[in-house]
Amino acid sequence: MTANQLHSGDIAVIFGFKSEIKSKERLVEMGLLPGTIIRIVKQAPFSGAVEIKVRDYYLSLRLEDIGNIIVQKKV
Repeated sequence: MTANQLHSGDIAVIFGFKSEIKSKERLVEMGLLPGTIIRIVKQAPFSGAVEIKVRDYYLSLRLEDIGNIIVQKKV
């Protein structure tokens, strides 16, 4: 599943990235590495930015960028 399929409060582990994306290097520089736990904090209305918590900091990503992150939801 991709991270844009998660809802507020969901916790997931990053599994990888879609292979055809151009922003993979930028996402990795922001600390979004495979094996990292993320939590969806909230999403702006009308398909806006998504706020996630990674380690001890918060990131806001465009919906198209977060849709390129492959995750495994934690129960």
